[in-house]
Amino acid sequence: KRLMDTGQRPGKIVAQSIEQLQDLLNGLNMVRGSAESGAEPLPEVAALDANAPWLRWLAEDRSDLIKQALRQHIIKQGLGSTVEDLVAPLCVYVGEAWLRGELSVYQEHLFSATLQQVLREAIASVEASSPTLGQHPRVLLATTPGEYHSLGLLMAECYLALESCARFELGSSTPVVEILQAIEHMKIDVLALSFSAYASRNDVISSLQQLIDGVPAGVEIWAGGSATALQSRSVPEGITVISRARDVAAHVNDWRTRHSDETQPTSR
Repeated sequence: KRLMDTGQRPGKIVAQSIEQLQDLLNGLNMVRGSAESGAEPLPEVAALDANAPWLRWLAEDRSDLIKQALRQHIIKQGLGSTVEDLVAPLCVYVGEAWLRGELSVYQEHLFSATLQQVLREAIASVEASSPTLGQHPRVLLATTPGEYHSLGLLMAECYLALESCARFELGSSTPVVEILQAIEHMKIDVLALSFSAYASRNDVISSLQQLIDGVPAGVEIWAGGSATALQSRSVPEGITVISRARDVAAHVNDWRTRHSDETQPTSR
C-alpha cells in the first residue's frame, strides 16, 4: 500500500516478496536523498527542537500538539523561517518514517492536513496585516496529472503571500489543457508547479514540454520540488527551476524588476 501510494504500479509489485518490496522502499528513500543532494543539506528536525517528538505525536494522533508547536514557531520565527527551517525538513522526516512503516497512511495524511491548516491560517494572517494585496506577478499554482503531492506548492505559496502576489490555486493533478486554459483566461504571469520525489521522470519532462509549448508569450513557468527530473539536462528550455521554497521571494523580486514598467500604476 505504501508503494502504491508513491505511484508504483500494482502489476509491478503485487507478485514480489516482502524482501523485494522492502528493497523498493529503500530504493525510494535513496531517490529522495539523491534528489536533495543537489541542494543545500536540510537541517535535522531534532536539532531544531529536541523537545518536539513529532513521530510520537503522530503515532498518538495528537494533531493538537503538532498544531500548537507549528503555530508557536510561526509566532516566534515568522512564516518564512518556519517554512524553510521546520516545515521542509519535517515533511522529509515524516515521509521517510511513513516509508519505513513507522506511520500509517492515515497518520501521514493527518499530518499533511494539519500542516495545511496551520500554513493556510498563517497565510490568512499575512494577508490580513498586509497593506497591499493582489500585486503582480499573478501566479497560478498547480500540479500536473498524476502528481497528488501539493505541500510543496503550499510552501511556495507562503512566500508568495509574504510578497503580496496575487495567487490562484488549481490544486493537484490538473490536466495540462485545463492549466493552459486557466492561464489564458485569468491573465496569469507565472505558472508555479511542484513535483515530488516520486514523480516519473518521463511524466515530469513531458508535462513541462507540453506547458512550455502551450503557454502564451511572456508567461513564465517556475518548477520546484524534489523530483530528480528537475536536476537533469532534459528540462525544457524556458523552465525556471527553483531549488528551495525560500528562493521564491528572490524570483518574485527579479520578475518585478524586469517588468517594472508594466506593473507601475497609471498616473492621472
